Amino acid sequence: MTPTLKKPSDLFTQDLAGTHKRSETESITPGSDTLASYDSNGYVILRGLLSAEVLKAADTALRDLLGPTGRNNFEGFSTQRAYALLAKTRALDPLIAHPQILGLLKARLHAQPLLSACLGINIGPGETPQMPHADDGFYPDMRPDARHGLSVIWAFDPFTRDNGATRTWPGSHLWRSGREPEDTDVWRPAVMEPGDALVFHGGLWHAGGENATQQGRLALTAQYCAPWLRTQENMSLAVPPQIVRTLKAPLPSLLGYQIHPPFMGHVNGMHPNRLLD
Repeated sequence: MTPTLKKPSDLFTQDLAGTHKRSETESITPGSDTLASYDSNGYVILRGLLSAEVLKAADTALRDLLGPTGRNNFEGFSTQRAYALLAKTRALDPLIAHPQILGLLKARLHAQPLLSACLGINIGPGETPQMPHADDGFYPDMRPDARHGLSVIWAFDPFTRDNGATRTWPGSHLWRSGREPEDTDVWRPAVMEPGDALVFHGGLWHAGGENATQQGRLALTAQYCAPWLRTQENMSLAVPPQIVRTLKAPLPSLLGYQIHPPFMGHVNGMHPNRLLD
């Protein structure tokens, strides 16, 4: 039964769906130290989140899906990528919907998120440093208060200063609009072991590092955004409904099978989950 609306603000606070109600997903509330690091530095590294079995399955699946090297120096002429991953394997599902990641999303986006992008990135030997950027850079700038998105980089290989560990500019999510990293700004490499995750604010300046070794550096990047924003990957086309039907919660919601109050995301005036019934 749908609720009776008594005032205009009820449109944005009440669940108007009759058949498919909003439900809480399993998440782990982040500790105060985790939130403090995220808020002040713009990022936090979560250690040892994956079991050996989950990590091995994810690593094998992602390596098999890697495509050709990049088309420009931002993508990286020695860097391989893989896209539309949820349409191709189930081995990465536990990472994309990891309870600790969902807990941080809930704490800092304050809305049911969407999966904006999900790709594998393998920085090969000889790759040059990537151009610094912020993942929220293509949204209207509302620094330093914007809560557009949150990104996660999962390490499948050890991340070191020498092999292309992600470079972060601590506190750069709080910079004024228009400021970019300068030579005098100090960056830090996100040194990690396989199974660790770098979680960072969408406004944090970061970049893939130079790989001066003879081995690749594989990672999974999952980027999430607020539900009123357009996603980077067109997930409605990248992951067709016949595959979404096979996914466990909360993955369909992350792919857009949800309603952001009051009506955002409807299909023919109804909840998108009707397409999966």
